[in-house]
Amino acid sequence: MTVTPKKRPLLPIRDLGGSFQINNPDDGTPIREMFSLGISLLMITDKCTYKMQLADQIDPERKNPKLPPNFQQKLFDHGIKSELICHTLLHAKTMFRKEFQTIDTDKARHLSFDAVSDLIAMDEAAQAFSASEQSAIEKVQSLERKDLSLTIPTVGNVRADCKTFFQKAHHFTLSLLEIVRLFYPEMKKKDWDDLLELVKSKYGESDYFYKVLEIEVPRLKLIYATRNCLDHQNVKGVITRDFELQADGTIMPPTIEVNRDGNVLDRSSISLLMEFLTTTLLDAFEMITLHMCSKNIQPFAGLPMTIALLSEEYQKAWYVRFAYGSYYQGQFVPCG
Repeated sequence: MTVTPKKRPLLPIRDLGGSFQINNPDDGTPIREMFSLGISLLMITDKCTYKMQLADQIDPERKNPKLPPNFQQKLFDHGIKSELICHTLLHAKTMFRKEFQTIDTDKARHLSFDAVSDLIAMDEAAQAFSASEQSAIEKVQSLERKDLSLTIPTVGNVRADCKTFFQKAHHFTLSLLEIVRLFYPEMKKKDWDDLLELVKSKYGESDYFYKVLEIEVPRLKLIYATRNCLDHQNVKGVITRDFELQADGTIMPPTIEVNRDGNVLDRSSISLLMEFLTTTLLDAFEMITLHMCSKNIQPFAGLPMTIALLSEEYQKAWYVRFAYGSYYQGQFVPCG
């Protein structure tokens, strides 16, 4: 009698070993950083940022055995070489650590991700507006002048472009303020002026944290006032203009001016202001979170810890400017 051996049941595809690679023909650069954010794994290459999730996270009851074992999705066309990523997302990964802080670090990282998403949207809006401005100029310059009339360039609805930009900027400030409230619960339902007063009362006017806020708070308030005016047609205080001919014959580029609730911005180039505010909010995020972490740092394994500027060598290796560590024989030793 011939005994036919039983076939071993095939393992579900999700239980098989395997590997994956970034499937983006426009990238092709190596993964430089990976870390978890909620149920996702973030992967950062030189050019882009991606998220990856496992099939069991999407279908935990395994009702669909044909589901691929993992999924990947490009999030941003910004990678490890982008300051927008390094000074926000990677900075947050380095600063918001359970070993050194008592706040909800997972929530702080999620809020940081929300913030960088809006910051990147601001950067894209700024670049798009600048490109539209340049395109309008080049289009007029290419026209053949057939009479004495002068053609003025036009971008279009500059107010709508400003509205989009300042909405994203405002969302960024809200995420940053929520991070502030994790460190200072008494800031619930309070705003930037209240934070300035809180820091002043806790640490004094000579403290570097207070000095940072003295610079940043007026800018954060200006963003709120501008966004409020642009969002509501019945709220006055913001004037936007397209290209405009001046009496001396020069043509002024698209501009914006603000005068609302004590927040004043003289007539300024929209494209330059967008660029400036994107950089400003990037710096505000890094500096405000840095000082809050520094003020609330906990000892590690019984050893006192501090936050300091990394050496150039470490900055290149870790892609951030600051880290936790301690001083040994007068030299800062970062804690990885």
